[in-house]
Amino acid sequence: MDGFFGNTQADSSPDNLRTSSSSRVSLTPNDTTRESPPEAPIAKADSGQIKKRGRKGHSKSRTGCFNCKKARIKCKENRPSCDYCAHRGLQCEWPEIQITQVGIVIRNPMPELTIPAAPQSNLPVFTMQDFRFFQHFINTAYPHHPIDNDWQWTHDVPSMACDFDFLLHAMLALSASDLAANSDDSNDMKLIPTSILHRIKSIESLNKAVAAGIKSWQQGNAMIATCFTLLFQSVLLNDGLSEYISFLRGILTIGMQMGQRRMKFVFERLWGNEQLQSRDAELSAAPLINEEVVAAACRSFEKMSPLLKTKTEIGMYGLLLSMARSLVTSSKEGKSDICSYIGLGKVYQLFMMMPHEEFREFTDSKNEVCQLLQAHFVAMQLIMTPISKVEWGKRKSPTEMKTDGRTGRWLTTLHNAMPPHMRGYYEWTLWVEKANYTNEIGVLDVHHGKEVEN
Repeated sequence: MDGFFGNTQADSSPDNLRTSSSSRVSLTPNDTTRESPPEAPIAKADSGQIKKRGRKGHSKSRTGCFNCKKARIKCKENRPSCDYCAHRGLQCEWPEIQITQVGIVIRNPMPELTIPAAPQSNLPVFTMQDFRFFQHFINTAYPHHPIDNDWQWTHDVPSMACDFDFLLHAMLALSASDLAANSDDSNDMKLIPTSILHRIKSIESLNKAVAAGIKSWQQGNAMIATCFTLLFQSVLLNDGLSEYISFLRGILTIGMQMGQRRMKFVFERLWGNEQLQSRDAELSAAPLINEEVVAAACRSFEKMSPLLKTKTEIGMYGLLLSMARSLVTSSKEGKSDICSYIGLGKVYQLFMMMPHEEFREFTDSKNEVCQLLQAHFVAMQLIMTPISKVEWGKRKSPTEMKTDGRTGRWLTTLHNAMPPHMRGYYEWTLWVEKANYTNEIGVLDVHHGKEVEN
């Protein structure tokens, strides 16, 4: 019978037994030498044919390139590119550290790191002074319109400013202007250039955002807050009246776009006369305006009536004259007149709704009649300050900190550009400008009917 180790016949002779026993592997612990077993026989198929032996394997390449490892082939390891990668046009990449069989360490060269000499950053850089402006805005300088939205101005708006730089720069601009206008510190009075710089950055960024379209309700509310903020800063600028009207129109334009897309508004009671509901009691108790002052206003309006020619001039003239006559009536009857306050709101609505061509006509510095109407509008604003300051609610209004109304600077600018031949039509507005700075505009106490200082 066939033997396992290849013997063809069994042989039990003593010589063969000794030979066979000596060829076996020793299993004794002290025996360290072994003999290799004989090669295994080639197996035959049932048909008697010899089976083909499989492909002989090869030793693993542990130091080959990544492409050869992925393809599971032996890498020739010739550098800089092995045969496999060179033939197929592949990028030959090697492990960072390779250890050859003889212990040689091969380290791939590290790529050179390039550090820019002056790293560029698109993020805005703010100073400690800017942080002071930001805090002052939240504590003091934020707008009082829309009325009764203090929470939105001190919480929601600062949160939105983190995502919209046009709003952040507007906040810093208004805060810097407020410090320059109301602080007694000589250093704060030098902040006007800084406030103008932030204003320019805000307007440039806002124009780009408006041109690109409103992307979300958060961005739309940030745009409205920016317009309100820049509008209130315009009050603190000598030539800010035209931009004041522009931002009024901007609030309406953005609000209409948000309304058409059914976007959420952060501010409450933003449109119409809804804001008056929370101020009814204060308006009823507001002091009466000096009858002589408003009578002089009516005479000044009547004097300029022959100059009116265009639809824009006539429309504005009619609203201002109606306000003046309403104040005269309330002063004679001895009771506060909410109609005059509502009339002032109608003037603002006219600014918002007038077509672009009429807006350009009204703000044209070469249009002498419209410049005269602007002066009378500002003068009416100033004499109504005792009534309009109820908008501030529990906050301390600027007229309580300083005697002159804030928009008096607009009147000064308009008078400086007054043509000499038009001086006769400016007599009343010139008197209002002087009385504003000297605190000579008197009001009548609503309860006692006696004249008091504003």
